[in-house]
Amino acid sequence: TLSVRDRRVPAAPQLAPDTISAPPLTWQIRGIRRMADIAREIGVAGGGFGAPDSLGAYSSFQMGCFFSFSVILVLYGYAEMLHHKANKNGGGAAGSSKREADAEETLPVSSSAAAASPAAGSVNSAGPDVGPGPEKISQLAPVRCMMGDKHALLNSRGTLRAWAEFGLILGLFYFADRTGSVPDSGKSYDRDLFFAIFLALAAYGWYNTLSKSKTHAPLNREQTEEWKGWMQVLFLLYHYFKASELYNAIRLFIAAYVWMTGFGNFSYYYVRKDFSVPRFMQMMWRLNFFVFFACLVLRNDYVLYYICPMHTLFTLFVYFSLLIGKEYNDRTPALVCKLLVCTFLVYIIWEVPGVFHAIFRPLTFMLGYVDPKKPDVDAMHEWFFRSGLDRYVWIYGMVCAFFHPRYEAALKWIDERPGPARVAIQSAILATTLAVTVWWYNTYYVLPKLEYNVVHPYTSWIPITCFIILRNLTQGLRSWYIEVFCVCGKITLETYISQFHIWLSTENVPNGQPTKLMELIPGYPMINFGVATLLYVGVSQRVFSLTNDLKIACVPNNNKLIGLNATFAAGWMVAAVAVGFVMVKFVQPIGE
Repeated sequence: TLSVRDRRVPAAPQLAPDTISAPPLTWQIRGIRRMADIAREIGVAGGGFGAPDSLGAYSSFQMGCFFSFSVILVLYGYAEMLHHKANKNGGGAAGSSKREADAEETLPVSSSAAAASPAAGSVNSAGPDVGPGPEKISQLAPVRCMMGDKHALLNSRGTLRAWAEFGLILGLFYFADRTGSVPDSGKSYDRDLFFAIFLALAAYGWYNTLSKSKTHAPLNREQTEEWKGWMQVLFLLYHYFKASELYNAIRLFIAAYVWMTGFGNFSYYYVRKDFSVPRFMQMMWRLNFFVFFACLVLRNDYVLYYICPMHTLFTLFVYFSLLIGKEYNDRTPALVCKLLVCTFLVYIIWEVPGVFHAIFRPLTFMLGYVDPKKPDVDAMHEWFFRSGLDRYVWIYGMVCAFFHPRYEAALKWIDERPGPARVAIQSAILATTLAVTVWWYNTYYVLPKLEYNVVHPYTSWIPITCFIILRNLTQGLRSWYIEVFCVCGKITLETYISQFHIWLSTENVPNGQPTKLMELIPGYPMINFGVATLLYVGVSQRVFSLTNDLKIACVPNNNKLIGLNATFAAGWMVAAVAVGFVMVKFVQPIGE
């Protein structure tokens, strides 16, 4: 895979020392690069989406997105005009249409699930039974909207608004991080300032948003959201201020996120046994909807936002490990065998030389990434490195989920002990856990970056376990949570992706790392930090809401409707890319 700036084919790629690779045969390298060249002709970057076509500064995918969202804006404007007329006319047939539209507008509206397509038909997908719905593609609301069906436009107004707003947010990303209109500045790290900001937010949360949970169970929803939240705040500050001394801590935080992927997904599938297509598709939508469009519009590779493919991969591992032989999940020996098989497969894939690349090399078009500043690094190195760091901890999350009822019962037993006995037991647990934490810190955490990366996959479970024990040691600790961190925890995916483009700066380079800061107010770094943060968090919150709204609309609990939406989405995407190809190859050169 070549960078955007340098399209020359080097003699041979330089493989990183920790990269496991198949034999570097010249024909393999040339073949892969030839595939990337072919993909680039239709606008797909090597390892991602949207590299520029040979005759234009934009890719076919980019222009296809521009065309799609332009259509959506026109349809939304027309729908608003119809709604305004219905309101103005009041009674009669128009008023009846208005009241009917208003009544149906609160229902989810089916739409495209894979491309920037207009909204689809009104379908109530709040529950498992969503009614008959459309029987064929021509009955879907996007088709009816484009045919000028006023009833469909009125009923789809809310979904059209959501798509339009989402498109404008992507346009904001492009403006801020691709046009050069927003200046950038360098990063600087001050330890006191870094921790002062975090402690100020924590103090605010403690005094103003401390809330009581509805349950005393360990690792309840509020507690895990709070956990994700405060880790995400530190993770983002680490990027903003380039706090390199916290590298090992950030690696641990990411491991904790992956642990939650194993814990949360196992808990859901093991208890609810819901392996349905709608549930699976909704999960994939949540993980990849935002990043998919970010890659298209900004010409970035998927693995630039490595958290998304990494969580997707491990979510798929959990899903299929429990789906296969699901009738045996209630039998402990069978479940133990599944966990052992998962561990064995992870070992084979990541630790046996050549296996990882044999499996993932065909997916280079999707999982390859090359930093423009390091064009000679193997395209699969980043994916190998990122996915390999936390290759085991998701399995440990599954193990913890399996033992969670027993852990909860043990804590309940401790809480019911008489005062002196309870205090003695909790004190012994506290002392032991702290001793283990200190040992881990002095043995592993203090290691230099590269040395720590080697031991991290095998030791990250230790501090995660210690934190869980300490956080749930007493009933009082389990009963309270800080709401402001829960809010941050709910939008971790959105804040992770958005930071690249409206908080930090990639210096207008596709696939560039965010090594600069977006400078809205030059000369006033702290005021700039505050203003940029307000904008950034607000936009992330909106993307979170839009993702969920469009998920309900586009991926309802109806297998047939999901299939129709997916078919329409695929067709629309092909048409939009074709239009984009024409715009890039013919319209843009004429304009130049």
